[in-house]
Amino acid sequence: MTVTSEGGHLSAQRGDRPKEELFPEAADIFFRKSVEGRRLFRYADNGKVDALIDRRNNEDVIWKKIK
Repeated sequence: MTVTSEGGHLSAQRGDRPKEELFPEAADIFFRKSVEGRRLFRYADNGKVDALIDRRNNEDVIWKKIK
């Protein structure tokens, strides 16, 4: 998954799928329109994002930051 910021808006894209805009719900919690679930940013001890948590149906998929 790739998360990008364009014009003050966040979007996420997985592989060849279309980009999906992420809408803020709280400081580190985002949602997608018409999709159940939330995307949360997790921070390491150094204060930088180290993972994105994709939460759906009370299950988490953790996408670790590699770049």
